[in-house]
Amino acid sequence: MAEHPGAAAFPPLAEPPSGGGWTLAAPLLRAAFKALNQWFMLPAHRVGLGPWVSTPLGGWILVLRVRGRKSGRMRDTPLNYLIEDGAVWVMAGFGRRTEWYRNLLADPAVEVRLPGRRFAGTADEILDPAVRARVIPRLVRATGLPGTMVVPAPWIAPDEDVLDATGFVPLVRIRMRDGSALEAGPDDPGGRAWIWRQAVVMAVALAGWRLATAIRRGG
Repeated sequence: MAEHPGAAAFPPLAEPPSGGGWTLAAPLLRAAFKALNQWFMLPAHRVGLGPWVSTPLGGWILVLRVRGRKSGRMRDTPLNYLIEDGAVWVMAGFGRRTEWYRNLLADPAVEVRLPGRRFAGTADEILDPAVRARVIPRLVRATGLPGTMVVPAPWIAPDEDVLDATGFVPLVRIRMRDGSALEAGPDDPGGRAWIWRQAVVMAVALAGWRLATAIRRGG
C-alpha cells in the first residue's frame, strides 16, 4: 500500500490502549458495529437509501468495497467519512487490526459508494502529522454521536484532545482512480440535503401516528 511520500521520516502511530475499559469494550463495540452494518447500514445503501441514513446525528456514511486479502472476494464496510482536498478520508477505528484496513494493505484498489454516487478509487495511508492534525478532528466531528466514543463532546473538544485519542488510528485517503478531484455534494458532510429528508421522515411518521390514532378511536 502506498504511503505518504517520506513516510519513513514520520513517527510511527501510537499503540492502541491496553487494559482497563478499552480491552473490555473493543470486542463488544466490534460486535455491535458488525450487527448494525450487516442488518441496517448495508441493506439501506444497497436499496438506495444511503442519503436517508446520513445525518449530523448519526454521521455521514459511505460503503467501502475492498478485496479480501485471503478470500479474494469483495467486502463491503460502512464507514464515516469526510471529503477534503479532492479526496475521501476514513479512519480505521480499531487500529491496525481493523480488517478492511489490513485488506487495503494487500490491494489499495477500492470502490466507494457515497450517498447518491459511487466511484473507483485508490487508497493510501497518510502518516504526515500535519495532515493528520488537519483532517482527523474534522473527520471525528463528522461521525456524529459515534464520535463521542473518541472524546466526550467532540464538537467542542480541542483538536489536541481528539488527536491524542486517535494516535493509534490509521488515516486513509481515497482518491478517484481517474485522477479527478472529488467535490463534496449536498449529501456529504457539511451538506444540507439531510434537512429536507428528515422533514419528510418526520411528516410521514406524524401522518402514520395520526392515522393509527384515528383507527383506534374509530374501532
